[in-house]
Amino acid sequence: MIEQKKTSKWNRFKQYLLDIFFPRHVKCIFCGGELNERAHNDCCEKCLTNLPFIKNFCARCGEPMSDYSAGVCLRCKRKNYDFVCARSVFEYTNKIVACVHKYKYSGQKFLCEPMAAFLTEYLARWDISPDIVTSVPMFKKKEKARGYNQAKILAEIVAKNFNLPYLDLTIKVKDNPSQTTLHFKERQDNVKDVFDINKAHKAEMSGKTILLIDDVYTTGATASGVSSVLKKNGAKQIYVLTLAHAVINDEI
Repeated sequence: MIEQKKTSKWNRFKQYLLDIFFPRHVKCIFCGGELNERAHNDCCEKCLTNLPFIKNFCARCGEPMSDYSAGVCLRCKRKNYDFVCARSVFEYTNKIVACVHKYKYSGQKFLCEPMAAFLTEYLARWDISPDIVTSVPMFKKKEKARGYNQAKILAEIVAKNFNLPYLDLTIKVKDNPSQTTLHFKERQDNVKDVFDINKAHKAEMSGKTILLIDDVYTTGATASGVSSVLKKNGAKQIYVLTLAHAVINDEI
């Protein structure tokens, strides 16, 4: 209990310092320029115009595709996932990569709020009706070291905006290596037996449509791994929504 209080005080102090050096709702989260009435989600007009919104995408995994492509990507033609389909707001490039790294690795947790606003706007246009919102879980020791799970923060804000329940439906039971440097096949193997059901909420998800939220979609290995656990424990169907989609060039 004492240790938890110390951690809580330290997190509040860090947020206090961040609010001084990185004031919220005043400067653009991408370029640092002053915001005006044409700003949107703490993003200035200029940066907003140049953000890599995904306009044409694979109907299955949401991967960005050329304007001349339609249907599903080559990878999805050969692979099955345990979710219905996935969608992402942005391509994982340039400004989005920098922003994700800031809230994920540099403690700038406040960036999750405007990023969740972009997710909220996307979900409002997506023709699905989830019953429950959940997120990809982190291994407890890693979450404690970071101080938060960024995917959970994004998901909680989205759930609140739609007046939907947020539940931690799964847990991460194995501290597997980071997916960042792994190739396609290695990513698939790396998430085997990593996730399990959170028994505290198992009964609540039976027959329900679940919206699974994460920050970045790469190969779908993580999203499919979590979705597999949800399906095996009674979920009717799972949809995946992420802030960004990374395009990889690995062998299919």
